[in-house]
Amino acid sequence: MKTPLNRNGQQGFVLVVALVVLVIITLSSVAMVTSMKGGVYAAGNIAFRQAATRAADVAVNSAFQWVQTQMIVATALNSDIAPADTAAAATTARYYSTMFGADSGCKKDGIAGVFLPQNYRFSDTINGSDSRPCAAKIPGSPSGYDLYYVIHRMASTSGSACPAAGCLAPQVTTITSTPAAGCSMDPSSASFCGASASGTNNLVYYRVTIKVSGPRQNNRYIQAFLY
Repeated sequence: MKTPLNRNGQQGFVLVVALVVLVIITLSSVAMVTSMKGGVYAAGNIAFRQAATRAADVAVNSAFQWVQTQMIVATALNSDIAPADTAAAATTARYYSTMFGADSGCKKDGIAGVFLPQNYRFSDTINGSDSRPCAAKIPGSPSGYDLYYVIHRMASTSGSACPAAGCLAPQVTTITSTPAAGCSMDPSSASFCGASASGTNNLVYYRVTIKVSGPRQNNRYIQAFLY
């Protein structure tokens, strides 16, 4: 004769199994949501970096135009230049005539020189020790972004023109004789048949450091070189 199952005694075990399965499903759901959020954040960061790089082109162009304007005066770029006031920060760049120049009031550690982007106050409302804005701000920046920039002449000393100031200049190749007919004027070409020589010219490197402030207080620093 078969003994009937004690169904009342098994109901508690089924409840325990159901709770364990429920906990596993809950933890899996939390892990899945967290993973999805991580993917969304990563995609957002990549999109911001790309957009910030494109937005920085506006500041690079502004800095290039400013440097070109200053070059009209032979000695204009031999010494530091700062905006006269906040209103002028859009048209007058914060310019340092040495590669590591930095006003002490514009440094977070209060120490002049040794320029580092993350330690510099990129702002057109914060003034340096000379009571001038620490950076130029691009007016009418791309929507959602604020662009601030600082220009450095890649030189060792201030107060004199290059090359006496120890400036970094691009190497150029000059043609010392006229190539014959049918020859290339490009020294790197296989058909080049004129004499050439390498040397430096009067061009100078200028470094533009740009801070791009975007949505959700995201910041990105971008540097470009002009000559």
